[in-house]
Amino acid sequence: MRKLFLLIVCAVTGLLSFSQTQSAEVEYQKQPRPAMVNDVPFASKTIEDAIEDTLSKLGYKGTSSKGFTVYKGVRLQELGPDPYDLYFMVDKKSRKDKDNSTVTMMVSKGYDAFVSKLSDAAVYERSRAYLDSLRNIVARYDLEQQITAQEEELKKADKKNTDLQDQAKDLEKKRRKLEEQVADNIKDQANQVKEVEKQRQILEVLRGKRK
Repeated sequence: MRKLFLLIVCAVTGLLSFSQTQSAEVEYQKQPRPAMVNDVPFASKTIEDAIEDTLSKLGYKGTSSKGFTVYKGVRLQELGPDPYDLYFMVDKKSRKDKDNSTVTMMVSKGYDAFVSKLSDAAVYERSRAYLDSLRNIVARYDLEQQITAQEEELKKADKKNTDLQDQAKDLEKKRRKLEEQVADNIKDQANQVKEVEKQRQILEVLRGKRK
């Protein structure tokens, strides 16, 4: 029981370690900028696609800039009533660890007005909370992708099953036709045996007329 409890504690601790956004400073356009980072337990491509899917559904399109994907003038309820420019960079944790990634996020009020704890603590904390929630956003997106992929696999399997059933019907028709051909062949053989015997008898009669 104690071992089970320890395993549960370790599992929960592991999940929490992927949901705590940390403050950071990154270089962007040759200037240090306030940012936040979080480790998310998904492949970088999955995270990038999830962010793009989420924001594109809200009408925003990202552009590439200095290693970041930038979404301009984004209005998110989680961040408040005002529009913000969101900067995302997603990197693999390491070459060997392709299933975990580090997400760097910056929030700007426009131009170089990047949000920090000092410039706007309220927005910064809401931004941190949003980045904390990114794990769940990605998890939902990944699940939907898996469901879509599985639906396609089911369609393929169902189609193959239908094709096999149709093939079985065609083979059954061919089998019945072949059986009919075999039966006709047996009859034809029997008739031909009689014909051979008839022709043999005629030949014997003709040979008997020789002098």
